Amino acid sequence: MPRLFTALWPARAALAALRRELEADGGWPPEGWRATPVDRWHVTLGFHGEAEPGIQARLLEARAAELPAPWLRLAGAVSFPQVAAVGVVPAGEADAAALAALVVAAGGDPASFRGHLTVARTSRRRDEPPAAGPLGRHVGPWWCPAEVCLVRSELTTAGPRYTVLHRVPLHARPRPAAGPGHAGGGSPARGVRLAAARPASPRE
Repeated sequence: MPRLFTALWPARAALAALRRELEADGGWPPEGWRATPVDRWHVTLGFHGEAEPGIQARLLEARAAELPAPWLRLAGAVSFPQVAAVGVVPAGEADAAALAALVVAAGGDPASFRGHLTVARTSRRRDEPPAAGPLGRHVGPWWCPAEVCLVRSELTTAGPRYTVLHRVPLHARPRPAAGPGHAGGGSPARGVRLAAARPASPRE
């Protein structure tokens, strides 16, 4: 059976902003780290391992249908062993609740979830991910996912290849109003987090 996971794909503007930030930094990626191709950038909500696609698609449809879409932004570095990632910050409490509901719909536990998007990896066991530099200062634009996706992951000689197998539309919510922790260039540290950081799965 195929390896499956449930994910959100950030808006093109959010991905483009992060890509520009990384490409503009002459030291990216750091020595010993390999960058993750942009076409693989996603936010994992839940990893299912080897599972039956039809069953997982029906479960996701039943759990995620009618759920509201959270407003999110990519901002700040997230520390995971051997993984360099940018954080996923909800606009406010309602958005954090909407993101938590999506984690539950994906079969995950919001208490152990920390939203992130992986941008580089290393095989060096003792290497710590870079907390400073472009990841530490990045504050991207707000985006709102239109759908949540069930994805197949296939290992190839060029790395994992992702194929979306099922999409469940989400209900759009109003864009967050300007203010602290919302629109503008506020510090990512003020964003709402669902839980403390946990180690990232190498399969994500």
